[in-house]
Amino acid sequence: MLGYQVDEILNQHLFNFLDAQSVEVAKVNLARRRQGYEEQREAKFQHKEGFAVYTMLVTWPVFDEKGQYKGAIAGVVDDAQRQTMLHELTEIKEKLQLFDKVTLDGIIIHQGGRIIELNDASCRMLEGCRTELMQRDFTAMCVPESKQLVIQAMQSESINKFEVKIQTTTGKVLNIEWTCRRMNYRGDSVRVSVLRNVTQYRQAQTALEQIELTNQALIENAPEAIVLFDPASGKILQANTKSQAIFGLTGQSIFDYSIQDLLAEQDGKLVGYGHEFESLLELANSCLAPMAEVKIKHASGALIDCELRLVAIQWQGRSLLRASLLDIRARKQAQSKMRQLSSALEQSADMVLITNRQGTIEYVNQATTLITGYNQAELIGQQPDIFNSGQHDKTFIKNLWSTILKGKAYRDVLVNRKKNGDIYYEEKTITPLKNDQGEITHFVSTGKDITERMEIQANLRHLAFHDVLTDLPNRALFNDRLKTGLLNTKRRRQQMALLFFDIDHFKRINDTLGHDIGDVLLQQVAKKLKKGLRGSDTVARLGGDEFAVILNDCQDENAIRHTAEKIIELINKPVKLADRELFVTTSIGIAVYPQDGTDSQALLKNADVAMYRAKSSGRNTYMFYRQEMNAHAFERLTLESELHRAIQQQEFVLYYQPKVCLQTGLILGVEALLRWRHPELGILLPEKFIPLLEDTGLIVPVGQWVIEQALADCNQWYEQGLEHIKMAVNLSPNQLKDVKFIEGLQNALAQHQLSTSCLELEITENTMMADGEKAFVLMQQLQQIGIKFSVDDFGTGYSSLAYLKRLPVETIKIDRSFIQDIGIEQEDEIIVKTVIAMAKSLGYRVVAEGVENLEQVNFLKSLNCDIAQGFLFSRPIPSAELVSHLQDLQHQASNLCH
Repeated sequence: MLGYQVDEILNQHLFNFLDAQSVEVAKVNLARRRQGYEEQREAKFQHKEGFAVYTMLVTWPVFDEKGQYKGAIAGVVDDAQRQTMLHELTEIKEKLQLFDKVTLDGIIIHQGGRIIELNDASCRMLEGCRTELMQRDFTAMCVPESKQLVIQAMQSESINKFEVKIQTTTGKVLNIEWTCRRMNYRGDSVRVSVLRNVTQYRQAQTALEQIELTNQALIENAPEAIVLFDPASGKILQANTKSQAIFGLTGQSIFDYSIQDLLAEQDGKLVGYGHEFESLLELANSCLAPMAEVKIKHASGALIDCELRLVAIQWQGRSLLRASLLDIRARKQAQSKMRQLSSALEQSADMVLITNRQGTIEYVNQATTLITGYNQAELIGQQPDIFNSGQHDKTFIKNLWSTILKGKAYRDVLVNRKKNGDIYYEEKTITPLKNDQGEITHFVSTGKDITERMEIQANLRHLAFHDVLTDLPNRALFNDRLKTGLLNTKRRRQQMALLFFDIDHFKRINDTLGHDIGDVLLQQVAKKLKKGLRGSDTVARLGGDEFAVILNDCQDENAIRHTAEKIIELINKPVKLADRELFVTTSIGIAVYPQDGTDSQALLKNADVAMYRAKSSGRNTYMFYRQEMNAHAFERLTLESELHRAIQQQEFVLYYQPKVCLQTGLILGVEALLRWRHPELGILLPEKFIPLLEDTGLIVPVGQWVIEQALADCNQWYEQGLEHIKMAVNLSPNQLKDVKFIEGLQNALAQHQLSTSCLELEITENTMMADGEKAFVLMQQLQQIGIKFSVDDFGTGYSSLAYLKRLPVETIKIDRSFIQDIGIEQEDEIIVKTVIAMAKSLGYRVVAEGVENLEQVNFLKSLNCDIAQGFLFSRPIPSAELVSHLQDLQHQASNLCH
């Protein structure tokens, strides 16, 4: 590569073959390599013949067996070699990335302890980034007691597996199950380590040991008597102090008994339970934790009512049963009294429920079971929260208990839930019951089901403040929330925003598809808004297709923008209506308190102004209110009034711009361009008034006038011998929807005694797509009477070639935005080349708009573009000037094209 023999290079210094700048590169490479960084940089070598050779200089550090740096190897890599090395490195990284998808284990490749590759799981485990961990010494990351073990294992040829401790980059010590084996990589011996984090497993083992000690303490301090016994023999193996008290046994004497000795039996069955003890054992061994009321034998000979619960457990490696015994004599006495009281309450139509002081239900009457759907067995022993509907917060419940625990009666309407899940409203009174000492022992709850009354009231309130069609808040509720929000925002010195928007072209949807479809669309939009926006945001329908959103406490303008973009995104999603899929857009105006208004009316008005500014900016967007918008709105209103006057006063005029054949230089035709001769502002260009004509619908009569005037001028030219000039007239989307358009066009042709061959109609891509099949049908009808079509501003719309091929189009006009950067922007040149090649292959003629210099002419001629139009040949001029200057224009065009 450098032209030297081996003996000419040996014993020479590397820097002798490099220029000064590359010597510095080599020094940096070697220094960073020694620190463990990967380095390869372009360097300039001196060839033996004297010329420069640019290559990739790669350096590798050399370490001894102990990992100490000895020197470096420098490699000169050409592109092929460098690509091979990159391929190998990429292959290893891809394999490690693949392991990341199937394992959580860390995988590290190291040489002499130095890490040369690792996967993402290793980075996460060691809490370091890839750059930080690469080239580090793996053994240095081991804690001292594990380090020597790791070094010895890495010197072994066999596969080793140990549990070691490793310290992460943040200082955390991990228990790692470490597996290491030897492998070959690029001719070198390397080690592959697999790291599995078992830290949590070891922590769990320690925790289990603590749990065993804790369980023993819990048993001793439990509120009930607990004994552990062998299920086979019944022998008692452990008992807490309360169990000795309940049986009347002291010291170790309880361990002389079996569990059966302490339970009262009669005819082989447990007293109070009525079944053999073995049946309880079978249930317990089936992990069902049975519970039964039984009588136990006290040492005095008395029988004590107890509640017995058996649970199968593992204790010190043995399968045992745990018996929990609770003295229930007081409870049974209370239950007896409750049964006496219940006879007087069973016939009550109101719900009656009695609980103890802790809230455990001890009695319910028949009305409670009928209304709630629960039977008595399902309610006795439960807490009243069995009826909890989730509609009362913690503060509400806390206030209830605070009241009754003070000995006061509590009265309120509670929203509860029945067994089947239905919600019901209960007019409830809870009264505390006290004993002779004045202590609260029970609570009596009485209630009436008032669900029907509450639902009627709720429906009336809802209808008063919600839109019937969409169920969103209506204007009344919206105004109330807006005023409340303004008061709160003012008091807290915060900001709030109002977003006002409607559906773009909603009237067209109503007129075309019907009001029923329009209503369904509004319902779908409302569902999207309710689902997609925050619950804290007020979304309202103000009427028609107008919606509004209130954003409280929005200090950040980005949050407002995010909400506006979210609304646009939600509404842009297609809506399925009957057998069709409908795509709609929205325009949003935003007003912010306090800078855009300090009351609700000002905010609404300014948000409305901003919305119409968004519409005038192309729709499907949002605009923040700016003070100059009011001036713009006033200007728009004034301009709209003046447009009506302009039609009456015949203030519109036509200008014409020639179209020139690029190959011959001949003027083939002209394009009619509308101008407004304003009495005060002078000549106004179309962009000043065409959008307003479209919005107001005035484009239809003005468009008809354009056709009639253009044909009248064309007739005069023909009478003066200019029969080769063809007239091109622009069409509006609204004209394509006018059912009388074809009739008006034919009448104008007949009036001026012209054939359809003199006329070409220009439509934009967006015009074709706006009305779909309807536009296609009308264009087919116009083609049948001889009208030709061209696509104007091609490349700026969104039509597809498949759709374009269906239409009766003969000419494509490339938009001026692509022509103006010929010779400046290579991308635009590529677009122009592509469009011309595509058009030619499909049999279309091509017209280039906006041609302004010879460089553009030459470029277009080289691509066989047919026609050009632009200021280079002529600006748009009135009809009279066109005729009088035609010879000069023709001469100028011929010179420019040759």
